[in-house]
Parts: sequence; structure tokens; C-alpha cells
Amino acid sequence: MLPLRRFVLITVALTLAAVVALADAPVAPTPHAIGKPPTSPLVAVEPGEFPVILSAPHGGTKDVPGVSPRKGDGLPVGGSGFFAGRDGGTEELAHATAAAIAKKTGKKPYLVVAQFHRKFIDANRPPEIAYEDPKAKPTYDAYRSTLASYCRELKKRYGRGLLLDIHGQGRMKDTVIRGTKDGKTVALLVQRYGEKAHTGPNSFFGLLAAGGYKVYPEKLADKEYATLSGGDIVQTYGSGDYGIDAIQLEFGGDFRDAASRTATADKVAAAVAKFTELYLSDK
Repeated sequence: MLPLRRFVLITVALTLAAVVALADAPVAPTPHAIGKPPTSPLVAVEPGEFPVILSAPHGGTKDVPGVSPRKGDGLPVGGSGFFAGRDGGTEELAHATAAAIAKKTGKKPYLVVAQFHRKFIDANRPPEIAYEDPKAKPTYDAYRSTLASYCRELKKRYGRGLLLDIHGQGRMKDTVIRGTKDGKTVALLVQRYGEKAHTGPNSFFGLLAAGGYKVYPEKLADKEYATLSGGDIVQTYGSGDYGIDAIQLEFGGDFRDAASRTATADKVAAAVAKFTELYLSDK
């Protein structure tokens, strides 16, 4: 039997060794450290099973706690500048469209939807003009980082993909306006399948038109509406380093009210299903 003093010394030494070993052991990274985007209670997200992402940055109604509304002092106004109005009904339309796509195809699209009001944060602008209060940055980052993460996932899993950025416009209430920067944000699609994939009858807007929707440009090869031809989201993620294509959908008021949202979602889902079969599937 060991003398008591020696026993105590050995016990202390073993305990210290264990503590040192634990200190030196590698620490598992936090989710953010390994690439998981930050989250926010003001950004609704849903991972998908399908090479399509739905984004709706301007339909939210909620305040951002502790953040004052933006003033836009010194900023230009217009399509790429300062505007604080919301696109009414687009938050609800995005959710309805996601459900319709899941029903039509049996698979869920990826979904990123702003619940915050645009007067606090404009998620369709670069960060230097998207918000004015630094306390708004985490919410903005949650939206845009999630979009970026989903785009990378589509590229990795499917080798291609489509981001549909859902907006509302008041220029033509009975029309859906296309925004691709006149084809720049779908350049990869055109490289793979030719110009017909962008402006032909089986392009995304060609499929919407075939479903009975009035679209702009009516002649799909014509120039897009100058101030609604594609914002920061589709320009950032479409046909660049992220490896997917992106289209901005500007819905007139006739498509966004409560009475018409379900029908709108069903027709968009039908176009998504056909487009995916033609251009996003190995078949």
C-alpha cells in the first residue's frame, strides 16, 4: 500500500496531466466557424431538396429591435438607390410559391424570406447602403450569408441552379417583369443551352407567358425595363463565382393580393417544374 503522502502526490499529478491534455485537445469549431451562416429571428429560411432558391427581400413588416428607420441622406433614389417602401404581399407569395413547388414536384425549394421591413434594412442592396445603424448588420448578414450558402450548396450538389428573387412593382399591375440585366445574370444558362433558354418559348418567362401571364418584355429578346432589370441580389449571385443563374421576378399588384396569391404560386410552380426538367436536371 502506498504511503498517504505519495498517493496524494500521484493523484494530483494525474489530475494536472488530464487538465493539460484537455486544454491541448482540439476544440470543435462553432457552426459559424465551419461555414454555417448566421441566423436571425427576422429571416425565415428553409433548406431545400431541389436546385431552386426563392428569395423575397422586401415584403417584411416587422421592426428591427433597437434600430431606427433609414433616412437615406445623400443617397440617390431609384432602382439601385434608396427606397424604403415594402413590396406588399411578396413575403406571403414566396411562402405560397414554395408550398406550391413542393406540391408540384414532391421536393422543397430553398427559401430565404425577409420578415423585417425594408425601411430598416434593404437586403437587395450592398451593405454600404443597405442599412445605417450598425445594429442592423447581423440581420442583413443573416439574409445575405444564407443566400450565399445556399447558392454554394446548389453548385456543389447539382452543378447548377436557379435563384428566383421575388419582388413587387407598381408600373404594370397586370404584368410580371423580368430582371436579368438583359441576360447577364443567366449567362451560364445561355452558355449551356443557348439563347433560347433565356428568350425562347421554353425560357422561364416563356413558360410563364404560356401559362397565361402577361410578361415584360413581351418580346422576350427585347431590352428589359431599365429600372427593374435586376438588383444587387441577382447581380451578386447570378452567373458569377457562385455558379448558378438568377432571375428577378417583379409581380404587378394583380398577382400579389390575397385573392390571387394561390393562383400565382401555382403558375410559378408549374414554370419552375418545367424549367427544372429542361435545364436543371441531368435528364
